[in-house]
Amino acid sequence: MKRTSKKSRIFYAAILILTAVYPVFMVMMSGAGLIYNRSTYGERLCTAGVMLIVSGAAMTAGSILALPEKRITAAVSLLLTAGGLVLCLCMLHILTSHADSAGWSDNYTMEPVSAMYRRRMLPSVIPAAMAGGLAVHRLLSAPGK
Repeated sequence: MKRTSKKSRIFYAAILILTAVYPVFMVMMSGAGLIYNRSTYGERLCTAGVMLIVSGAAMTAGSILALPEKRITAAVSLLLTAGGLVLCLCMLHILTSHADSAGWSDNYTMEPVSAMYRRRMLPSVIPAAMAGGLAVHRLLSAPGK
């Protein structure tokens, strides 16, 4: 069994922690909230909520599959991570456009709700980029696996 360096283990831990925080808790839970309140928000945002959950799950699976040193898992990881991120950003655009057009704002600070959604979901780019970079590295450096 190949030993990994301390830097590699820290990098893997960072990917997993950031994935747990952003794609899982922020993206997927935002999607769950949209589904839970579908009677208020309507079917379009309910569908966006389902797609946010799918995108968060895809990014999470992609991050996990980037860790093994195998080309096949790296390729699948790259597809899942990129697809999940693109889907997440598209749903974020739909959600923030709706929030802005409906005039949603925080009751206390009067800040637009769209800013809150952006602040919560845009950092998902970081673990997705880390996992994608690791997957590309695996694809280019593991010729026989």
